[in-house]
This record gives sequence, C-alpha cells and structure tokens, in this order.
Amino acid sequence: MTPITHIETPFNEKFGVPRQPLLVMEAWGKMRFPKNDFYVEAFREIEASTHLWLIFEFHQIPNFGFNGLVRPPRFEGKKKLGVYATRSPHRPNRIGLSVVRFDRLEILANEIVLWVKGVDLVNGTPVFDIKPYVPYTDRILDAVSENFDEAPKNLNVTWKCHPELSREERELFEKVVALDPRPGHDKDLQGEYGVSLAGWNIRFRFIDEGFEIFEVTKA
Repeated sequence: MTPITHIETPFNEKFGVPRQPLLVMEAWGKMRFPKNDFYVEAFREIEASTHLWLIFEFHQIPNFGFNGLVRPPRFEGKKKLGVYATRSPHRPNRIGLSVVRFDRLEILANEIVLWVKGVDLVNGTPVFDIKPYVPYTDRILDAVSENFDEAPKNLNVTWKCHPELSREERELFEKVVALDPRPGHDKDLQGEYGVSLAGWNIRFRFIDEGFEIFEVTKA
C-alpha cells in the first residue's frame, strides 16, 4: 500500500504521545493533499462527519522479531497480554486504526489541508486511508473489554516555571503530562523526564501523586 499523506502532529517522538485517541483534544493533526481533481472530489461532504477513522502505519516500529505476548505500557509490572488482545504497535503488520475529530477542511490555492483533533500519532506518520465514523454501527453501547474498561486518570500538574506560551500550547502540555507518559515499569521512579512537543522541550518530574513542569525551552 502507498500512503495518501503523512500527518503532521505536535509529537516528534513516541514518548508523550497519548496512548489512545481523543484523550487530548488539543493534540491537532494536519494532513496535506495536492489540489487536483481526485482530492477535490474525494473530500466532498467530509464535514458531514464529526469524527473520522485514520488507517495508518506504525512506521517507527521495526518490521521484524515480533512476539505473541506484549507488555502494554499502561500496565504496571510485568503483566503481558496476547498481541491481538491489545493495541500495541509491536505487531506482525504495523497497521493502526485511530478515531479523530474532524476540525476543518481548507481548500487553498495549491493544496488541500485536512485538520483533525485528538490525535495519538507521531509527527510524520504515514496515513493509508480516511473513513467516516458511523455512530449507529461504530458505537456499540454494550461492548466490554475487561483489560481496558477504565479510562486513564489525569494526574495533577503544577507549573514551576513561567514560559511565554499560548493558551493552546499550555493546555496541550498540561494534558499530555497529566496522562502520565511514563511506561508501566517506571511508575515507582521519582526521576525527571523530558518530552518534545510542538517545537518545545518540556521537562517534568513526579511529585506527591502528580507532576510539576519545571522547564520549558524552544526545541
């Protein structure tokens, strides 16, 4: 398969990317397409859907050496699950599926730009297809997944520095850190962490059941 585009997002590295879509609505996605007859027609009435499915590739994962058991990052300790019982990117075919919120479609002079919100994708991720989210069939009210029924908790975030940020940047940084990007085996550590977001380097540490952001510098 050939990607139709590569999505631009605030996440330049895997660390810090939300582990599911729609957890951080401030996490924007931007997809560019050539302005030709196909794409002008292909996006007709896409604004009729509030949400879209993106089919993409986990392009930063090596395409070899997979195991049947994986350790999802949200689980502490050494708990493992079968790869097909998880959404782990470490799978025989590196295909991912993510639902995002449609934001807007821009028809510019030389290109078409599709904006979405709530992404959980690394910047530069190849996108193979876009499909509308269909509520009457995609939303299953009695669905259960016992290992993943509880939504992640948002921890408290405080600021120990005062960088000049826009409101959108500040909210993005807070919500990404609040979701606790640390892997499960690091949950008991009190060390410092760093993440690159939207052109900034953010340094934070775990203190008293929450996080404090103590340094923000331009990347």
